[in-house]
Amino acid sequence: MAVTARTSKSERTRQRILDAAAQTFMSQGYSSARLSDIAAAAGLQTGSLYYHFDSREALVEEVLHLGIAVAWEHVRAAIDALPPEATPLDRLRAGIRAHTEVQLEISDYSSAHARIIGQVPPDVRRRNLVDQINYGEYWDGLFRDAVAVGEVRADLDLYVVRMLMFGALNWTSEWYRARAGRTLEVVVEQALALLLHGVTTASAPAASVAISLPAAKSRSRRTPRSA
Repeated sequence: MAVTARTSKSERTRQRILDAAAQTFMSQGYSSARLSDIAAAAGLQTGSLYYHFDSREALVEEVLHLGIAVAWEHVRAAIDALPPEATPLDRLRAGIRAHTEVQLEISDYSSAHARIIGQVPPDVRRRNLVDQINYGEYWDGLFRDAVAVGEVRADLDLYVVRMLMFGALNWTSEWYRARAGRTLEVVVEQALALLLHGVTTASAPAASVAISLPAAKSRSRRTPRSA
């Protein structure tokens, strides 16, 4: 029992460090975020971080991994919740809504990923590329399904479309501040209009099912436990 208690406490501490690191990297960027800042946010001494992570690079690598994992989980849940009659374009709309929401209101991890992925050491960025590729392939499948039924133009390079989409959606965390007249819903609706208007065919139907955002929630510091 004592061993279990120690393990549980260690896991909770590790999660606290990760949460603090995600928030610190998100707010300060990679270069400016010091381990002492992360330790202070987690309520620990700086040396305690090394019990859980070998280096600053190992810590940021796990934050980056979770950044994609949380976004993917949220997007997949939103799409899986659609009714059977949802079209491929409805699935794209739901995915764009969910990805934007996770950037702006759900996860410090995803926001941190968007901000610092271009700042981290090349070897860290290279290892995270596997997660990026897998998530990107999931989105490619959504676009291909819409092309197959004639809802998205077949002459487009879907890789370019996806990268332009991610560039636009991920950057929202840099400038978005909720205020009257500029809510999350406004950002989502304008993102849908801009991103989908140029790729859909003339025969693409209007939304066939209603897709509403869940009630606004405060930014979560918690994430699924890392492997």
